[in-house]
Amino acid sequence: MKRLPLVLALLAVLVPSPAPVRATSMLRAVRHRVLQGPSYKPGEVIVKFATATSQGLTERAIQEAGGQRARRAIAGEHYLVTLDAGVSVEDALARFQAMREVEYAEPNGIVRASFNPNDTYFRFQWNFRAIGAERSWDIQKGKASVGVAVIDTGIAYEDFGPYRRAPDWGDRVFLQGFDFVNGDSHANDDDSHGTHVASTIGEATDNAEGVAGLAFDCALMPVKVLDGDGFGSFFDVAQGVDYATNFEQGGQRPIKVINMSLGGESASETLRRSIDRAVAAGIVVVAAAGNDGQGTVNYPAAFPSVIAVGAVDLRKVKTGYSNFGSALDFVAPGGDIDRDDDGDGDPDGILQQTFDPFTAHLTGRYNDFAYFYFDGTSQATPHVSAAAAMLISQGITDPQAVRAALELSAEDLGPPGRDDSYGHGLIKPADALKGLGFSQ
Repeated sequence: MKRLPLVLALLAVLVPSPAPVRATSMLRAVRHRVLQGPSYKPGEVIVKFATATSQGLTERAIQEAGGQRARRAIAGEHYLVTLDAGVSVEDALARFQAMREVEYAEPNGIVRASFNPNDTYFRFQWNFRAIGAERSWDIQKGKASVGVAVIDTGIAYEDFGPYRRAPDWGDRVFLQGFDFVNGDSHANDDDSHGTHVASTIGEATDNAEGVAGLAFDCALMPVKVLDGDGFGSFFDVAQGVDYATNFEQGGQRPIKVINMSLGGESASETLRRSIDRAVAAGIVVVAAAGNDGQGTVNYPAAFPSVIAVGAVDLRKVKTGYSNFGSALDFVAPGGDIDRDDDGDGDPDGILQQTFDPFTAHLTGRYNDFAYFYFDGTSQATPHVSAAAAMLISQGITDPQAVRAALELSAEDLGPPGRDDSYGHGLIKPADALKGLGFSQ
């Protein structure tokens, strides 16, 4: 496995050699059964009585509607009413709704634990299970009004010249991006890295195809600042950050999260100031800690206003390549394609769609799409960006509040409390969402 070195002031994209899904894995795909069942519990209704309704009147109303017993909720005048045998839910609702003292009555609807997407290869996405993605999706899947700018090598988002749109985007909303390498408005990927990163955030999900994305209802913006070899400059990255920050559509500024799966060893005042402007505008900025295995976090992740992300493997152990240090904020699954700790016969990388970079570089065409395992802090970073987008979709709009929610809910790894190897720990989006009281 080879990771690109850093060269002087250039920002090197943190991309290792990819490993495609093996044909034998594809042949093992199975379909999930769709379970059918009632939409509400038979023999139960929920009734909300008007405030200050007397206990006697409440009891009499329940009896007249056919209630056998009732259990009061811990807040408000809500009751779960169990009906007498022979009284249908429909009849009881009609009786309750005709009473002046009843604000409303409704069936006791059934919920199903954990949205479980039917994407063909979702079972290989151990990374999403590690952070509790299915519990997160029960609360929030993202919103199209929340945009995530992927400042990278571009995204395979359109059919244009030799470029093709990746097949597993579904109806994904793409905001107008920009290519700062070539100076045009077509921010297409000519490396494969940016597409893979963006897919972790927003690949089409529950469409019986490929794999899933984490914040799959959010919008994506391709911003190309790295060339086909994965290199770029601080100036272009700063330009990309400012572009995403100032982008307007319909009188709104939709970008709420910036993902930078890139890094360099030296600081840049130009880049720092552009990032500070983004955060001041209410944007959460997330960046990769670096793949050098050293005790210093790369820039821009090392800037105080940026959320710095390191990588863990399937065992939730810090990977040997992941940078660490006092600037590290969180870890997320980055994988290790040299390991197979779950014994499924495939490497423990992060599986997402992209095109074959080797075929593309040989032919100059970017249309050989498949599902590839990559590893690196580049792959860990979009997990955190997606979690931030979910929190923002849920109503947490301040970048510091997003950071605090992730800190308070992270799974502590290593020594108790924050440490330089794991930061505040492994992100747990569902706990972040629920911990703030937003569980609807």
